[in-house]
Amino acid sequence: MPETTPNSITARIVHLWDKTGKLQVIFSDADVLDFSALTRITKRLLEPVSHFNASGDALTRTAKMPTLIDKRLLKKATINIHCSAQSDLVEMETETFLKLFSNFPHSFDHFTILQSRIPHISTDHLLDSNELHKALGRFQSIRLKQRLEETLELPPLPITSKRIIQLCSKKNVDTDVLCDVISLDPSLAAQVVSWASSPYYGAPGDIESVEDAIIRVLGFDMVMNLALGLSMKNVLDLPKNGPRHYQNFWFNAIFRASLMESLVKKMPAAKRPRIGYAYLSGLLHNFGYLAISHILPTHFSILSRHLEANAHIPTERIEMHLLSFTKEQLGSWLLRHWGLPDEICNAIRYSKSPVQSEQDNILAALLQCSYHLCHTQPISNGLANIIGLSEEECLCVYQEVQSSSSKLQEMASLLQS
Repeated sequence: MPETTPNSITARIVHLWDKTGKLQVIFSDADVLDFSALTRITKRLLEPVSHFNASGDALTRTAKMPTLIDKRLLKKATINIHCSAQSDLVEMETETFLKLFSNFPHSFDHFTILQSRIPHISTDHLLDSNELHKALGRFQSIRLKQRLEETLELPPLPITSKRIIQLCSKKNVDTDVLCDVISLDPSLAAQVVSWASSPYYGAPGDIESVEDAIIRVLGFDMVMNLALGLSMKNVLDLPKNGPRHYQNFWFNAIFRASLMESLVKKMPAAKRPRIGYAYLSGLLHNFGYLAISHILPTHFSILSRHLEANAHIPTERIEMHLLSFTKEQLGSWLLRHWGLPDEICNAIRYSKSPVQSEQDNILAALLQCSYHLCHTQPISNGLANIIGLSEEECLCVYQEVQSSSSKLQEMASLLQS
Protein backbone atom coordinates (compact mmCIF):
# COMPACT_ATOMS: atom_id res chain seq x y z
CA MET A 1 0.00 0.00 0.00
CA PRO A 2 1.53 3.36 -0.98
CA GLU A 3 2.47 5.80 1.77
CA THR A 4 0.81 9.20 1.91
CA THR A 5 3.32 12.02 1.46
CA PRO A 6 2.90 15.81 1.60
CA ASN A 7 2.59 15.85 -2.18
CA SER A 8 0.22 12.88 -2.51
CA ILE A 9 -3.43 12.37 -1.64
CA THR A 10 -5.69 9.35 -1.13
CA ALA A 11 -8.88 9.46 -3.16
CA ARG A 12 -12.25 8.17 -2.05
CA ILE A 13 -14.78 6.98 -4.64
CA VAL A 14 -18.53 6.97 -4.00
CA HIS A 15 -21.19 5.81 -6.43
CA LEU A 16 -24.42 7.82 -6.29
CA TRP A 17 -27.73 7.48 -8.10
CA ASP A 18 -31.16 8.93 -8.72
CA LYS A 19 -33.92 8.16 -11.22
CA THR A 20 -31.90 9.57 -14.10
CA GLY A 21 -28.91 7.30 -13.52
CA LYS A 22 -25.63 6.90 -11.65
CA LEU A 23 -22.79 9.30 -10.93
CA GLN A 24 -19.29 8.52 -9.70
CA VAL A 25 -17.70 11.14 -7.42
CA ILE A 26 -14.02 11.15 -6.49
CA PHE A 27 -12.61 13.27 -3.68
CA SER A 28 -10.06 13.25 -0.86
CA ASP A 29 -10.76 10.68 1.86
CA ALA A 30 -9.76 13.31 4.42
CA ASP A 31 -12.75 15.47 3.42
CA VAL A 32 -16.52 15.32 3.81
CA LEU A 33 -18.70 14.85 0.73
CA ASP A 34 -21.19 17.75 0.77
CA PHE A 35 -24.57 16.88 -0.72
CA SER A 36 -25.77 20.48 -0.77
CA ALA A 37 -22.87 21.31 -3.09
CA LEU A 38 -23.61 18.25 -5.23
CA THR A 39 -27.24 19.28 -5.57
CA ARG A 40 -26.21 22.77 -6.62
CA ILE A 41 -23.73 21.44 -9.19
CA THR A 42 -25.76 18.58 -10.67
CA LYS A 43 -29.33 19.83 -10.06
CA ARG A 44 -30.04 16.26 -8.90
CA LEU A 45 -31.09 14.75 -5.56
CA LEU A 46 -28.53 11.95 -5.36
CA GLU A 47 -28.04 9.28 -2.74
CA PRO A 48 -25.39 6.58 -2.22
CA VAL A 49 -25.71 3.24 -3.96
CA SER A 50 -24.01 1.41 -1.08
CA HIS A 51 -25.66 1.30 2.34
CA PHE A 52 -22.51 1.74 4.37
CA ASN A 53 -19.09 1.55 2.80
CA ALA A 54 -16.21 2.80 4.91
CA SER A 55 -13.59 1.89 2.30
CA GLY A 56 -15.48 3.48 -0.59
CA ASP A 57 -16.32 2.06 -4.01
CA ALA A 58 -13.92 0.89 -6.70
CA LEU A 59 -13.09 3.01 -9.72
CA THR A 60 -15.46 2.62 -12.68
CA ARG A 61 -14.52 3.89 -16.13
CA THR A 62 -17.55 3.38 -18.35
CA ALA A 63 -19.65 5.66 -20.48
CA LYS A 64 -22.64 4.57 -18.39
CA MET A 65 -21.38 6.34 -15.28
CA PRO A 66 -20.12 9.91 -15.64
CA THR A 67 -17.55 11.09 -13.10
CA LEU A 68 -17.31 14.24 -11.02
CA ILE A 69 -13.84 14.91 -9.61
CA ASP A 70 -13.12 17.29 -6.75
CA LYS A 71 -10.61 19.97 -7.77
CA ARG A 72 -8.70 19.56 -4.50
CA LEU A 73 -7.27 16.29 -5.80
CA LEU A 74 -5.56 18.12 -8.65
CA LYS A 75 -3.33 20.07 -6.27
CA LYS A 76 -1.22 16.99 -5.50
CA ALA A 77 1.41 15.36 -7.70
CA THR A 78 0.26 11.79 -7.02
CA ILE A 79 -3.06 10.15 -6.15
CA ASN A 80 -3.65 6.87 -4.29
CA ILE A 81 -6.79 5.14 -5.54
CA HIS A 82 -8.65 1.81 -5.62
CA CYS A 83 -8.71 0.82 -9.29
CA SER A 84 -10.76 -2.33 -8.63
CA ALA A 85 -12.68 -3.92 -5.80
CA GLN A 86 -9.98 -6.57 -5.32
CA SER A 87 -6.90 -4.32 -5.47
CA ASP A 88 -5.14 -2.35 -2.78
CA LEU A 89 -4.51 1.34 -3.20
CA VAL A 90 -2.51 2.13 -6.31
CA GLU A 91 -0.34 5.24 -6.53
CA MET A 92 -0.26 7.11 -9.81
CA GLU A 93 0.73 10.52 -11.01
CA THR A 94 -2.16 12.96 -11.15
CA GLU A 95 -1.63 13.43 -14.88
CA THR A 96 -1.90 9.67 -15.41
CA PHE A 97 -5.02 9.57 -13.26
CA LEU A 98 -6.72 12.21 -15.38
CA LYS A 99 -5.93 10.33 -18.59
CA LEU A 100 -8.13 7.48 -17.30
CA PHE A 101 -11.17 9.65 -18.03
CA SER A 102 -10.10 11.20 -21.31
CA ASN A 103 -12.58 9.10 -23.30
CA PHE A 104 -15.42 9.18 -20.75
CA PRO A 105 -17.79 11.90 -19.46
CA HIS A 106 -16.21 13.73 -16.54
CA SER A 107 -16.07 17.18 -14.96
CA PHE A 108 -14.36 19.01 -12.09
CA ASP A 109 -15.75 21.09 -9.25
CA HIS A 110 -15.57 21.75 -5.50
CA PHE A 111 -18.03 19.62 -3.55
CA THR A 112 -16.33 18.72 -0.27
CA ILE A 113 -15.87 20.22 3.20
CA LEU A 114 -12.51 20.30 4.95
CA GLN A 115 -12.72 18.64 8.35
CA SER A 116 -10.70 21.51 9.81
CA ARG A 117 -13.67 23.80 9.10
CA ILE A 118 -16.07 21.70 11.17
CA PRO A 119 -16.53 23.03 14.73
CA HIS A 120 -15.33 20.89 17.61
CA ILE A 121 -17.58 19.34 20.24
CA SER A 122 -17.70 21.01 23.63
CA THR A 123 -15.81 19.13 26.32
CA ASP A 124 -18.27 20.13 29.05
CA HIS A 125 -21.79 18.67 29.13
CA LEU A 126 -22.90 21.57 31.36
CA LEU A 127 -22.75 23.76 28.24
CA ASP A 128 -24.88 21.39 26.15
CA SER A 129 -28.25 22.94 26.93
CA ASN A 130 -27.19 26.40 25.72
CA GLU A 131 -25.33 25.00 22.72
CA LEU A 132 -28.26 22.81 21.67
CA HIS A 133 -30.62 25.77 22.03
CA LYS A 134 -28.31 27.94 19.92
CA ALA A 135 -27.86 25.23 17.27
CA LEU A 136 -31.60 24.61 16.94
CA GLY A 137 -32.08 28.32 16.39
CA ARG A 138 -30.43 27.82 12.99
CA PHE A 139 -33.40 25.77 11.80
CA GLN A 140 -36.43 27.89 11.02
CA SER A 141 -38.75 24.92 11.45
CA ILE A 142 -38.00 24.99 15.18
CA ARG A 143 -39.77 27.66 17.18
CA LEU A 144 -37.42 28.54 20.00
CA LYS A 145 -38.80 29.12 23.47
CA GLN A 146 -37.03 30.19 26.61
CA ARG A 147 -36.31 26.66 27.80
CA LEU A 148 -34.84 23.93 25.61
CA GLU A 149 -37.33 21.32 26.80
CA GLU A 150 -40.18 23.62 25.72
CA THR A 151 -38.57 24.19 22.33
CA LEU A 152 -38.20 20.48 21.63
CA GLU A 153 -41.78 19.54 22.59
CA LEU A 154 -40.71 15.98 23.34
CA PRO A 155 -43.16 13.22 24.22
CA PRO A 156 -43.49 12.48 27.95
CA LEU A 157 -41.96 9.41 29.54
CA PRO A 158 -44.30 6.51 30.31
CA ILE A 159 -45.46 6.31 33.92
CA THR A 160 -43.61 3.03 34.38
CA SER A 161 -40.33 4.64 33.27
CA LYS A 162 -40.79 7.47 35.75
CA ARG A 163 -41.41 5.03 38.59
CA ILE A 164 -38.36 2.94 37.73
CA ILE A 165 -36.19 6.08 37.58
CA GLN A 166 -37.43 6.94 41.07
CA LEU A 167 -36.35 3.48 42.24
CA CYS A 168 -32.90 4.01 40.68
CA SER A 169 -32.33 7.00 42.96
CA LYS A 170 -33.08 5.02 46.14
CA LYS A 171 -30.39 3.02 47.95
CA ASN A 172 -32.49 0.24 49.42
CA VAL A 173 -35.32 -1.05 47.27
CA ASP A 174 -37.07 -4.34 47.94
CA THR A 175 -37.40 -6.86 45.11
CA ASP A 176 -41.15 -6.93 45.66
CA VAL A 177 -41.34 -3.18 45.02
CA LEU A 178 -39.56 -3.51 41.67
CA CYS A 179 -41.75 -6.48 40.71
CA ASP A 180 -44.87 -4.46 41.56
CA VAL A 181 -43.77 -1.49 39.44
CA ILE A 182 -42.91 -3.65 36.42
CA SER A 183 -46.10 -5.69 36.78
CA LEU A 184 -48.19 -2.52 36.42
CA ASP A 185 -47.31 -2.79 32.72
CA PRO A 186 -48.20 -6.36 31.66
CA SER A 187 -46.44 -5.95 28.30
CA LEU A 188 -43.23 -4.81 30.00
CA ALA A 189 -43.42 -7.66 32.51
CA ALA A 190 -43.82 -10.16 29.67
CA GLN A 191 -40.79 -8.69 27.88
CA VAL A 192 -38.61 -8.93 31.00
CA VAL A 193 -39.64 -12.58 31.49
CA SER A 194 -39.00 -13.32 27.79
CA TRP A 195 -35.60 -11.64 28.06
CA ALA A 196 -34.59 -13.79 31.00
CA SER A 197 -35.93 -16.87 29.19
CA SER A 198 -33.76 -16.19 26.13
CA PRO A 199 -31.33 -18.93 25.07
CA TYR A 200 -28.64 -16.26 25.40
CA TYR A 201 -28.78 -16.62 29.20
CA GLY A 202 -29.42 -20.35 29.15
CA ALA A 203 -31.35 -20.43 32.43
CA PRO A 204 -32.51 -23.93 33.44
CA GLY A 205 -36.26 -24.49 33.65
CA ASP A 206 -39.05 -22.03 32.89
CA ILE A 207 -38.95 -18.38 33.93
CA GLU A 208 -42.51 -17.70 35.02
CA SER A 209 -42.40 -14.26 36.64
CA VAL A 210 -40.43 -11.04 37.00
CA GLU A 211 -39.32 -12.30 40.41
CA ASP A 212 -37.91 -15.43 38.74
CA ALA A 213 -36.07 -13.22 36.24
CA ILE A 214 -34.48 -11.27 39.11
CA ILE A 215 -33.60 -14.12 41.45
CA ARG A 216 -32.70 -16.90 39.04
CA VAL A 217 -31.19 -15.15 36.01
CA LEU A 218 -30.52 -11.45 35.71
CA GLY A 219 -30.25 -9.98 39.20
CA PHE A 220 -31.98 -6.95 40.70
CA ASP A 221 -29.79 -4.21 39.20
CA MET A 222 -29.90 -5.74 35.73
CA VAL A 223 -33.69 -6.16 35.72
CA MET A 224 -34.28 -2.62 36.98
CA ASN A 225 -32.16 -1.04 34.25
CA LEU A 226 -33.35 -3.47 31.56
CA ALA A 227 -36.97 -2.69 32.41
CA LEU A 228 -36.20 1.03 32.22
CA GLY A 229 -34.66 0.63 28.77
CA LEU A 230 -37.53 -1.54 27.53
CA SER A 231 -40.16 0.87 28.85
CA MET A 232 -38.52 3.78 26.99
CA LYS A 233 -38.32 2.12 23.58
CA ASN A 234 -41.70 3.41 22.41
CA VAL A 235 -41.09 7.03 23.45
CA LEU A 236 -39.43 7.85 20.12
CA ASP A 237 -40.20 5.92 16.94
CA LEU A 238 -37.51 4.37 14.77
CA PRO A 239 -37.31 6.63 11.66
CA LYS A 240 -38.28 5.23 8.28
CA ASN A 241 -35.97 7.53 6.30
CA GLY A 242 -32.78 6.95 8.27
CA PRO A 243 -29.42 5.66 7.04
CA ARG A 244 -29.86 2.14 5.70
CA HIS A 245 -27.10 0.77 7.93
CA TYR A 246 -29.27 1.76 10.93
CA GLN A 247 -32.05 -0.59 9.91
CA ASN A 248 -30.87 -3.03 12.58
CA PHE A 249 -31.02 -0.30 15.22
CA TRP A 250 -32.40 -2.41 18.07
CA PHE A 251 -30.21 -5.42 17.32
CA ASN A 252 -27.16 -3.14 17.41
CA ALA A 253 -28.39 -1.64 20.68
CA ILE A 254 -28.84 -5.07 22.24
CA PHE A 255 -25.50 -6.25 20.92
CA ARG A 256 -23.73 -3.25 22.47
CA ALA A 257 -25.62 -3.74 25.73
CA SER A 258 -24.69 -7.43 25.87
CA LEU A 259 -21.08 -6.63 25.02
CA MET A 260 -20.99 -4.04 27.82
CA GLU A 261 -22.46 -6.61 30.23
CA SER A 262 -19.87 -9.23 29.25
CA LEU A 263 -16.96 -6.78 29.49
CA VAL A 264 -18.00 -5.75 33.00
CA LYS A 265 -18.12 -9.39 34.12
CA LYS A 266 -14.51 -9.84 32.93
CA MET A 267 -13.21 -6.66 34.56
CA PRO A 268 -11.30 -6.74 37.87
CA ALA A 269 -13.80 -6.49 40.71
CA ALA A 270 -12.33 -3.23 42.01
CA LYS A 271 -12.95 -1.50 38.67
CA ARG A 272 -16.42 -2.82 37.81
CA PRO A 273 -19.26 -0.32 37.45
CA ARG A 274 -22.84 -1.38 38.14
CA ILE A 275 -23.69 -4.05 35.61
CA GLY A 276 -27.21 -2.69 35.10
CA TYR A 277 -25.86 0.77 34.36
CA ALA A 278 -23.42 -0.73 31.86
CA TYR A 279 -26.20 -2.64 30.11
CA LEU A 280 -28.51 0.38 29.95
CA SER A 281 -25.69 2.61 28.66
CA GLY A 282 -25.16 0.17 25.80
CA LEU A 283 -28.88 -0.16 25.11
CA LEU A 284 -29.41 3.62 24.94
CA HIS A 285 -26.05 4.69 23.50
CA ASN A 286 -27.68 5.77 20.21
CA PHE A 287 -30.88 7.21 21.69
CA GLY A 288 -29.92 10.66 20.42
CA TYR A 289 -30.26 9.31 16.87
CA LEU A 290 -34.00 8.77 17.53
CA ALA A 291 -34.26 12.22 19.11
CA ILE A 292 -32.74 13.94 16.04
CA SER A 293 -35.19 12.15 13.74
CA HIS A 294 -38.10 13.26 15.96
CA ILE A 295 -37.01 16.89 16.33
CA LEU A 296 -35.62 17.57 12.84
CA PRO A 297 -37.20 15.07 10.42
CA THR A 298 -36.32 17.02 7.26
CA HIS A 299 -32.73 17.65 8.28
CA PHE A 300 -32.47 14.08 9.52
CA SER A 301 -33.05 12.84 5.98
CA ILE A 302 -30.16 15.02 4.77
CA LEU A 303 -28.01 13.79 7.66
CA SER A 304 -28.77 10.19 6.69
CA ARG A 305 -27.43 10.65 3.14
CA HIS A 306 -24.27 12.28 4.47
CA LEU A 307 -23.67 9.48 6.99
CA GLU A 308 -23.97 6.83 4.28
CA ALA A 309 -21.68 8.56 1.78
CA ASN A 310 -19.14 9.62 4.39
CA ALA A 311 -18.76 6.34 6.24
CA HIS A 312 -15.02 7.03 6.39
CA ILE A 313 -15.61 10.04 8.66
CA PRO A 314 -16.63 9.69 12.35
CA THR A 315 -20.38 10.29 12.69
CA GLU A 316 -19.90 13.07 15.22
CA ARG A 317 -17.94 15.11 12.64
CA ILE A 318 -20.81 14.83 10.13
CA GLU A 319 -23.34 15.77 12.81
CA MET A 320 -21.32 18.81 13.88
CA HIS A 321 -21.03 19.91 10.24
CA LEU A 322 -24.76 19.69 9.55
CA LEU A 323 -26.36 20.28 12.96
CA SER A 324 -23.69 21.86 15.20
CA PHE A 325 -24.37 19.19 17.82
CA THR A 326 -24.00 15.42 18.07
CA LYS A 327 -26.45 12.66 18.83
CA GLU A 328 -24.44 11.97 21.98
CA GLN A 329 -24.98 15.54 23.17
CA LEU A 330 -28.70 15.51 22.43
CA GLY A 331 -29.27 11.97 23.68
CA SER A 332 -27.48 12.51 26.98
CA TRP A 333 -29.24 15.85 27.53
CA LEU A 334 -32.62 14.24 26.89
CA LEU A 335 -31.94 11.30 29.21
CA ARG A 336 -30.68 13.71 31.88
CA HIS A 337 -33.83 15.83 31.45
CA TRP A 338 -35.91 12.70 32.02
CA GLY A 339 -34.03 12.01 35.24
CA LEU A 340 -31.80 9.05 34.36
CA PRO A 341 -28.72 8.59 36.57
CA ASP A 342 -25.81 10.92 35.83
CA GLU A 343 -23.43 7.98 35.38
CA ILE A 344 -25.43 6.75 32.37
CA CYS A 345 -25.94 10.22 30.89
CA ASN A 346 -22.24 11.05 31.22
CA ALA A 347 -21.22 7.71 29.73
CA ILE A 348 -23.25 8.38 26.58
CA ARG A 349 -22.20 12.05 26.41
CA TYR A 350 -18.47 11.28 26.58
CA SER A 351 -18.51 7.95 24.74
CA LYS A 352 -16.56 9.48 21.83
CA SER A 353 -14.34 11.81 23.85
CA PRO A 354 -10.84 11.00 25.09
CA VAL A 355 -11.01 9.31 28.49
CA GLN A 356 -7.95 10.42 30.42
CA SER A 357 -8.26 8.48 33.67
CA GLU A 358 -10.45 6.31 35.88
CA GLN A 359 -11.73 9.49 37.50
CA ASP A 360 -13.50 10.15 34.22
CA ASN A 361 -16.61 8.01 33.73
CA ILE A 362 -15.45 4.40 33.42
CA LEU A 363 -18.74 3.61 31.67
CA ALA A 364 -17.69 6.03 28.92
CA ALA A 365 -14.43 4.10 28.58
CA LEU A 366 -16.39 0.85 28.28
CA LEU A 367 -18.65 2.35 25.62
CA GLN A 368 -15.58 3.48 23.71
CA CYS A 369 -14.08 0.03 24.02
CA SER A 370 -17.27 -1.61 22.76
CA TYR A 371 -17.36 0.83 19.82
CA HIS A 372 -13.78 -0.02 18.83
CA LEU A 373 -14.53 -3.74 19.05
CA CYS A 374 -17.65 -3.43 16.88
CA HIS A 375 -15.75 -1.40 14.26
CA THR A 376 -12.58 -3.54 14.28
CA GLN A 377 -10.50 -0.66 15.60
CA PRO A 378 -7.52 -1.12 17.94
CA ILE A 379 -7.91 -0.54 21.66
CA SER A 380 -5.25 1.79 23.02
CA ASN A 381 -3.15 0.82 26.00
CA GLY A 382 -4.56 3.79 27.89
CA LEU A 383 -8.14 2.64 27.37
CA ALA A 384 -7.22 -0.95 28.24
CA ASN A 385 -5.58 0.21 31.48
CA ILE A 386 -8.66 2.20 32.51
CA ILE A 387 -11.02 -0.77 32.18
CA GLY A 388 -8.47 -3.28 33.43
CA LEU A 389 -8.63 -5.57 30.40
CA SER A 390 -6.06 -6.21 27.70
CA GLU A 391 -6.92 -5.86 24.01
CA GLU A 392 -6.72 -9.65 23.69
CA GLU A 393 -9.18 -10.14 26.56
CA CYS A 394 -11.56 -7.60 25.02
CA LEU A 395 -11.40 -9.35 21.65
CA CYS A 396 -12.19 -12.70 23.31
CA VAL A 397 -15.25 -11.16 24.97
CA TYR A 398 -16.36 -9.66 21.66
CA GLN A 399 -16.01 -12.99 19.87
CA GLU A 400 -18.08 -14.72 22.55
CA VAL A 401 -20.89 -12.19 22.17
CA GLN A 402 -20.58 -12.31 18.38
CA SER A 403 -21.04 -16.09 18.47
CA SER A 404 -24.44 -15.51 20.11
CA SER A 405 -25.71 -13.11 17.44
CA SER A 406 -28.62 -15.35 16.46
CA LYS A 407 -29.79 -15.50 20.07
CA LEU A 408 -29.47 -11.73 20.41
CA GLN A 409 -31.49 -11.32 17.20
CA GLU A 410 -34.33 -13.22 18.88
CA MET A 411 -34.15 -10.78 21.78
CA ALA A 412 -34.21 -7.86 19.34
CA SER A 413 -37.46 -9.19 17.91
CA LEU A 414 -39.07 -8.48 21.32
CA LEU A 415 -38.34 -4.78 20.80
CA GLN A 416 -39.66 -4.77 17.24
CA SER A 417 -42.96 -6.49 17.98
